[in-house]
Order: sequence, then C-alpha cells, then structure tokens
Amino acid sequence: MKKCLPYLVVFSLIISFLACAKPPVMMARVIVKNATNSKITAVKVRHEPTKKFGAVNAILPDEALEIGLSSKGKPILGEQALISWRDGGGLEWNVTLDIPYDLSVAKSKRPVRLVYIIYSSGRATVHLREL
Repeated sequence: MKKCLPYLVVFSLIISFLACAKPPVMMARVIVKNATNSKITAVKVRHEPTKKFGAVNAILPDEALEIGLSSKGKPILGEQALISWRDGGGLEWNVTLDIPYDLSVAKSKRPVRLVYIIYSSGRATVHLREL
C-alpha cells in the first residue's frame, strides 16, 4: 500500500486540477478604440498563451477599428493581451491586460468580441461584448 500512496496522491491532484480548470472564452472579433485626442499609430494586439497577433497602422481620435487576427476561421482563445501603440507625441506604450472572464459565455461556447479602449497617458482597458 505504501508503494501506491504517491501514485494515488498524484492522481488525486491531477483530477482536482482538471475539475477546477475553467473553459476558455472564445473571441471572434477584436476592436480597438482610440479614446485620446490625437492619432495613435503602430497599434498591436497579441493574445496569450496562443500568441495570436494583429496590428493596424493608425487609428484617428474617437474612432475604432477591427484588428484582424489570424485564426484560420477558428475562434481565438486567450487569457491575457499585450497591447502596444505610439501616441500623438511619439511615446510608445505597452500594456498587459487580463481578458475578462464570463463563465456562462465560456460554457455556452458563444464567440464574443473584445473591445480595447486606449486612453491618454498610456492607459488601456478591455471589455467583453457578446456578438
């Protein structure tokens, strides 16, 4: 019995981790809104851990653009996003954001859109919106 005890402990831990794992939120669209008073350039979004990446050259003030991410027709999965841009004064900004999680949306496997909003002084937020 003592020889089996370590295996039972490891097996129990694996089962408990699998039971606690949360299903991912599937993203179908990514929108970036410029909430600053100037044009932002070199806008890039990368989702982790999948490394799905998209970029756009410029977004005018108070405008929003969809960022195309290469997903080959499959929904994009992600837990975090790294968003970078250059503001009207030429300063480069990099922000890491946790993607909001909604268990009911994840369980239903309905794709959603993410809306990133870029503000002055290097601040950014992300919101989950149903399609």
